[in-house]
Amino acid sequence: MTNYQSGRVRLARNLKSIPFPSRMNADMAHEVIDKVWCALSASALKDTLKIIYSEECDKISLMALSEKHLISPDFLKGTLPRAVIISQDEKISIMINEEDHIRIQVFADGNSLDKAYDTADKIDNLLAEKLDIAFHEKFGYLTACPTNAGTGMRASFMLHLPALTMSNSISSVLTWANKLGLAVRGIYGEGSKAKGAFYQLSNQITLGATEKDILGRVNLAAEELLKKEEMVRNTLFENNRVRMTDRCMRSYGILTNSYALSSEEAFSFSSDVLLGISLGIINNVTPEKLSETLFTTLPASLAQTGALTDSDPTSRDVLRAQKFRENLK
Repeated sequence: MTNYQSGRVRLARNLKSIPFPSRMNADMAHEVIDKVWCALSASALKDTLKIIYSEECDKISLMALSEKHLISPDFLKGTLPRAVIISQDEKISIMINEEDHIRIQVFADGNSLDKAYDTADKIDNLLAEKLDIAFHEKFGYLTACPTNAGTGMRASFMLHLPALTMSNSISSVLTWANKLGLAVRGIYGEGSKAKGAFYQLSNQITLGATEKDILGRVNLAAEELLKKEEMVRNTLFENNRVRMTDRCMRSYGILTNSYALSSEEAFSFSSDVLLGISLGIINNVTPEKLSETLFTTLPASLAQTGALTDSDPTSRDVLRAQKFRENLK
């Protein structure tokens, strides 16, 4: 099955001697950026990282980073000087002066959360060697939001759950996840809505749990969710083979023949095509190619290509449809 889309581990850290970002001034913000960048520039990672300053970056470029999950929607809203440090392969993203001074993010394809954590932990250790990190013997790492205190870690999976969505079972999944101290949200995390049956599963509890506990809980929950999805998916297909096949093929037909395609439509139809791939209905498109096309045709990412001669949304929809026709046919 192709339900795992990606995994991410995020560590929140703050410097002892400087107030949280919500209480900082511009000089303090610049100081944090300089300290973090100097610490990483002196490490073995220096040649693999680049820094992007919010003050020197245009809005479209920042929005494109957000579409790729390299920065958060909250990062875009900030008024203080901010920066993000990104690796060449875009598997590492370190936000500076978002809600916390430092937010280390490491992404992993598929279900390799443990590998993502190992990388995040190495970066955390590199920073701790150079910086005075805020830590309390009782409460662990101190964070701007109390719900992140303790390990300061959020582990998450992006999952594709079309059958649970079609069968209106997502509400029961939310209840089940909450009881386990987990959250199921939209693809851009807290406050975002699901698009095309793509959901983010993450831990809510960080205080009183070890990193190993959190990784284990999220891994087990993801496996259980995927078992539920597979069971419902097989039942739906067995009972509605013609209708399910027609839905997947219609969506493939729309993606490969439309003249204009909105972002919402792209998510919805791509979700159906991905379902069709997993059921063996569609076999001439790979999940990787579909995912690449979907996320490189989001609004800001399209604008960055320079292929748009008009900023009108209709022109963007026409270009998006063209990309899908070229890539999937």
